[in-house]
Amino acid sequence: MLKKPILTFVIIGILTLVYCFIEASGEGDLYIYLRAAGVLSDGGNIYTEKYINGQYHYYYSVLFAYLLTPFFTLPFFAVKFFWLLLNAFLFWHLFYLLIKSPLLLQLPEKKARLFLIFLFVFSLRFFHENIHASQITILILWCCIYGVYLIEKEKPGWGSFVLALGINIKLLPLVFLPYLLYRARYKALFFTVDWLLILAFLPSILVGHNYNRLLIASWWELVNPANPQHVLDVAERSFHGLSTLLATLFVAHVPDQYALNLRRNIADIDLPALHKILMVSRLVLVALTLFIIRDRPFRLARSGWKKTREISYILLLIPLIFPHQQHYAFLFTVPAFGVVLFEIISNEQKAFKRPVTWLLIIVYLLSNLKLLLGEFNQYYEHFKILTYGALILVALTMWVEVRQRDRLLNN
Repeated sequence: MLKKPILTFVIIGILTLVYCFIEASGEGDLYIYLRAAGVLSDGGNIYTEKYINGQYHYYYSVLFAYLLTPFFTLPFFAVKFFWLLLNAFLFWHLFYLLIKSPLLLQLPEKKARLFLIFLFVFSLRFFHENIHASQITILILWCCIYGVYLIEKEKPGWGSFVLALGINIKLLPLVFLPYLLYRARYKALFFTVDWLLILAFLPSILVGHNYNRLLIASWWELVNPANPQHVLDVAERSFHGLSTLLATLFVAHVPDQYALNLRRNIADIDLPALHKILMVSRLVLVALTLFIIRDRPFRLARSGWKKTREISYILLLIPLIFPHQQHYAFLFTVPAFGVVLFEIISNEQKAFKRPVTWLLIIVYLLSNLKLLLGEFNQYYEHFKILTYGALILVALTMWVEVRQRDRLLNN
């Protein structure tokens, strides 16, 4: 069992305060959120406006913008500081849940510490970039994990509210709705859908129904994955995911103003063909969820370890299958990295550990070269190496499942 000295928490708390205070300078994405809240207060369309020198859209919910309206007129530094503290707290809360989990408690203390250290080192780049950009990804990841955690603890009301809040803000946790159905969490699914309707139309009471409907329609026009700009998903150099990777691989001259004079495409096809390849690729990745689950539908998972593997893979899908994903969205890959890492640390067979360990090291490098050797970042972004790292993680999670199946057969 892991020891938790008070001194460790005090040190982490002090370092977090200092770190967030330093990062609170500058604008970041929170500035966009607050500017959108200001536009909402003035009765404007928060989705047609562009923010920070007319460069960026607001991509989040009407409710989230409304919740930020009380903070719009407050000193920006103070608001950003407390926003970063909230995100840091949620990040550490996820680690706290991991420390308290029966899965980790079954490891010897030395191995458990190694696991937590390696997992933190892997996640450090994504944690820093979310804090540095004052982004919302940590909150969305927390809503996914903690929402499902509460549901599995037989608290479907609260768990569904947390999950629905995440979906309302950024849509990404929608992938958990079919999972709840498949795993026979009918009450949680019903509550989540109810909360989604309530949260979507709550602003109608606050700002007027017609205005809210107009904003929701404008939001969908902006985020609709069928939009051409989400097929050729290269508007920003820091975009990653399947849509961005496939566009750079299969279209010779994508409208990427940041592209280097280095060839990266292996073919040159038209937009309809690219759209078909993208849809098939997404469907394949989603279908692999059934390989992870490997149970008939409408049954509960057999164990906590099984649920952990399933949820981690679904989280891994998010930055891959959704368009318009920035580098900080790959925080969603951390649980899948943890699943593979746990299998390595808890497994005594060196023949199994050696190749997987090397592949996991490659995943770490592809995910963290910007942190280790940032001067070459333009090449990492050009070749979209983050997405390759996530795809290797997909293969490694499949490998873990094969190991689990063999272990069950041998027993």
